[in-house]
Amino acid sequence: MREYIFHCEVVTPLFMGGSEPNKLELRSQSFNGLFRYWFRIGGGNLEDEKRIFGFGGNNARKGLVQIIVVEKFSNINFYQNTQTAQAELKKGFIYLSNFLERTGRKDSFFPIGKQFKLIFRFSPLATEDDIKKFFCSVWLAVNLGNFGVRSRRGFGSVKITKIEGVDSVFDFLKFTPQPSLKDWLNNNLNVIKSTLFSKERECIPCLFNNSVEIYYLKKDNLENSYKKWVTKIYENKKCNKYIPNLETSDFQLDNPLKALSFMGCLLMGFRSYYLPDYENLIFAIRNPSFAANNGIIIERAVFGLPLPFRVGESNYFVNAYDNKKNTNSRRASPLWFKILLNSLNSVECLFIVMKSDFLPNNMEINLKIQQNKIKCSTNNWSAIDTFINTLMSCGIIDII
Repeated sequence: MREYIFHCEVVTPLFMGGSEPNKLELRSQSFNGLFRYWFRIGGGNLEDEKRIFGFGGNNARKGLVQIIVVEKFSNINFYQNTQTAQAELKKGFIYLSNFLERTGRKDSFFPIGKQFKLIFRFSPLATEDDIKKFFCSVWLAVNLGNFGVRSRRGFGSVKITKIEGVDSVFDFLKFTPQPSLKDWLNNNLNVIKSTLFSKERECIPCLFNNSVEIYYLKKDNLENSYKKWVTKIYENKKCNKYIPNLETSDFQLDNPLKALSFMGCLLMGFRSYYLPDYENLIFAIRNPSFAANNGIIIERAVFGLPLPFRVGESNYFVNAYDNKKNTNSRRASPLWFKILLNSLNSVECLFIVMKSDFLPNNMEINLKIQQNKIKCSTNNWSAIDTFINTLMSCGIIDII
């Protein structure tokens, strides 16, 4: 049995547990599920997936790898790290983490600096090719994805600090981000493509076609780029909402929380200025029968569902509605935020867009007002495309 130990450290607050919101647990099933997810995003073969990860049903079979999580004690206080940010920058963090109060998880997280080990034990039946393909999914999950609750908004980022094993088969990938971020990413992705990629799956984004785009934050001249972006926002704003007026020190992204907060400011500013959703919602509230017959546009629905709105004292929810089951469902955001720490302990930020069919044919986007079920549309991917394009045109981000 071949065993490898990955020493890990939490980079952004990690919210992971079972059915009880306040009970923290680093669950091997959760890690395995994310590794399997990224195996699919990387275009891994279905038969390889079944063999490596196992499958259920009448002919169920265990996978080739056992995952064991070993925690290390840590008393680091996450909220101490937020005090270095100015009030304006904190608004971006609060915007991304509004789920904390709503789900009762404000004080339930694995803090930045928390250390743990992932132990991978492979069956004697696992070939070196199987092990390499599995490590491709681990690399993708760690360096492009996050773990736990709110992972798509940058929470639950983890870095690999050291790898131990019976051999160095893992050396074909470089798990530690390098200062030349673009070269490091492209070199590893090329290796993963040649090792893992078989073909894209139907209705699943794939890293190696045009359905996945990766952008990085350009930290040089960031303050001027942001001011240029804010000017562009105000020239075209459709809502009279507030955009954070950041101070010079806020652009010195010297820790993961400041970086994540800055990304939150960008998303908050864009969604506040660009999208006329509140105007359309208020129209539907005042004219529910007309809206039920004609539908309305809720552009920010493309950022993920369900989507809450508050108008006066009332709450409204835009949901993904399943016509077959007659129930409301969810649609995860196609936009991922990723925080990395490179080998010099410098912060890097990624924006990852994953496009596929937004909803299955049996589902639609709905808003319920009184007894009226109002069908909503999103203008396809235009809101996310515009968000990315405004950032690129002002020099805040560039494509990998």
